Amino acid sequence: MGRPLLPIWKEFVTTVPADADKRSPDVECLHCRSVVCNARPTNLLRHALNCPDMPAEVRLGLRVEHPPPPTMSRQELKVAMAEQQQLNQTQNRSEDGETEESEISVTERRPVLGKRPRVRSGQDNLERVLTSIRDVMAQTLECKQQELQLRREELEFQKEALATKMEERRQAREEDRRDRREQSEADRQEKLELARIENEKNLAFLKAVMESSAQQRR
Repeated sequence: MGRPLLPIWKEFVTTVPADADKRSPDVECLHCRSVVCNARPTNLLRHALNCPDMPAEVRLGLRVEHPPPPTMSRQELKVAMAEQQQLNQTQNRSEDGETEESEISVTERRPVLGKRPRVRSGQDNLERVLTSIRDVMAQTLECKQQELQLRREELEFQKEALATKMEERRQAREEDRRDRREQSEADRQEKLELARIENEKNLAFLKAVMESSAQQRR
C-alpha cells in the first residue's frame, strides 16, 4: 500500500507510529539505538551521517547520493578579485597605448618571443572564475532540488499515514455500529423469549384454575 519508503528508513525501526495527532513517527537507529523523534528524511539523513555505528558503506552511499554543496574559499575569492582588478588595469593601459602604438613601425610592433599577452591571460582567469561560480550555483541548485524532493516525499508519506489512520478509524466505527446492532437484536430476542415464557406460565396457571373450578362444580 502507498509509496515505497526511502532507503534511509531501512536503517531505523519505528517505536511510536504516526497518527492523526502525531504527523511523524518516532524511530530508533538499528546501529546506535538512538531515538529520533518526529522522524523525517532530512533528520534521518543527518543522524545517519553523524552516527558512529553506522556502516561505512551506508554512510558512503548517503554522501554520494546527497553531496554537500561546494563553496569557494576566502582565498579563492581573493585570487578571483585580484585577477579581475588586474584585467581591468590591463584593459585601461591597452586603451591608453592605442595612439602610441599607431606610430610604432611594423618591426617594433612585433611581439617578443616567449611573452604572452596579459589581456588574454586576464580573460582566461575571468572565464575560469565565472565557470567556477556557475558550477557552484548549479551544484547549490541541485542540492536545493534534492531537499525539495525529500520534503515532497515527506509530505506524501505524512498524507498516506493520515489517510491510513482515518481509514482505520472509519472501519472501527463501522465495527462498533455493527456490534451495537447485533447486541440490540440479541436483547430484543431475549425479551421476546422471556415474554413467551411468561405467557406460557400465565396460560398454564389459568388452565389450572379453570380445571379446579370445574372439578369443584361437579
